[in-house]
Amino acid sequence: MRVKQLFIILLCVLLTGCWDQHLMKNAILVQVLTYDLSEKDEFLLGISIPIIEGGSGGSELSVTSETFSATGFTPRDSRKKIAREISGVLDTSKNKLILFGDRMATNDIYPTLDVIWRDSRNSLGATLAIVDGKALEILEIEPKHKPNVSEYFHDALTSAETNTIIPPETIQTLASEILDPGEDVVLPYLKANSKKSAIVVGLALMDDRKYVGNLSPQDSTLLLLMNNKKGKFARFTKKVNEKEKYDYNNYLSFNVEKNKRDFKVEVNEGQVMVSLNLKMMINVDEYPKGNVPEEIDRLNKVLTEELTKDANDLIATLQEKNCDVFGIGRRLMAFYPDTWEKLDQKEYFKDITFNTKVDVTIVSHGIVM
Repeated sequence: MRVKQLFIILLCVLLTGCWDQHLMKNAILVQVLTYDLSEKDEFLLGISIPIIEGGSGGSELSVTSETFSATGFTPRDSRKKIAREISGVLDTSKNKLILFGDRMATNDIYPTLDVIWRDSRNSLGATLAIVDGKALEILEIEPKHKPNVSEYFHDALTSAETNTIIPPETIQTLASEILDPGEDVVLPYLKANSKKSAIVVGLALMDDRKYVGNLSPQDSTLLLLMNNKKGKFARFTKKVNEKEKYDYNNYLSFNVEKNKRDFKVEVNEGQVMVSLNLKMMINVDEYPKGNVPEEIDRLNKVLTEELTKDANDLIATLQEKNCDVFGIGRRLMAFYPDTWEKLDQKEYFKDITFNTKVDVTIVSHGIVM
């Protein structure tokens, strides 16, 4: 028995212990990162950390946010400078959001993301977004209903995903797409609405890894439907009449209940041709003029024509910005490698011929009329 005890004691001496432990009591959790260029074109890093107050003597906990920033050569260099201001260890394992200022995003965004993928302690569940203006400045908003800025942005982006304005993307899902020469990504586009709030104003278009333009919320929704990425809701408001006495009687609002996309890529004598047909089964949410059944055939026709025109205009915008969000280059690499080798692999998307059609059918129009 003594021999066993002695043996156990000797083994305990050899144990290394938790040499790589990260104690939460010492951690300062970063919940938002911002990447900008300063006025002197230096890299500018901003962070938002939660400040927890109250909780003692029966009082309720309140969580607010505090912002820090520093310039440096790289994100890691800037982070070291911020760490000197904070009484704790900066921890990005719970980070929810990475925001790029639009001037920063017009450059290649990949180098600034290198540290995110390289360090296993970083959160791969964070969302990327582009901000109109400086990303650091958008952290200064003070929403009354959500004093914690990171929670406010998280809820706003979740709502936009639900309403098919932005796709459900994270750092992890974007990792392969952002390095793929045959596909481009789209990111949420944010804008400060006032000192109290910010809004998701649509999608930011990327050419390779550079920000090149943005879409309105309705165009963003249509693009995601065309790319087969519908959220829970997909709502539109379209003008279907011209001469009603009251202007609001000229509009119809609807939600897409179901959608079906037919997407084909073919090559004919070296010319890449894409057929994109989208069928929408819709529910009329609002039609101030009145009885939908009496006009259902006309409304189906008008909405089909309007959304087909919108879809073709959207394709023209994507080709102008050289944003292959459909991954057509990836399909060419897989099924037409000889054609792909002959194409200009930076500008191929601009020369693709599209045949696009949207077919709208009203399947529901409310319980009264």
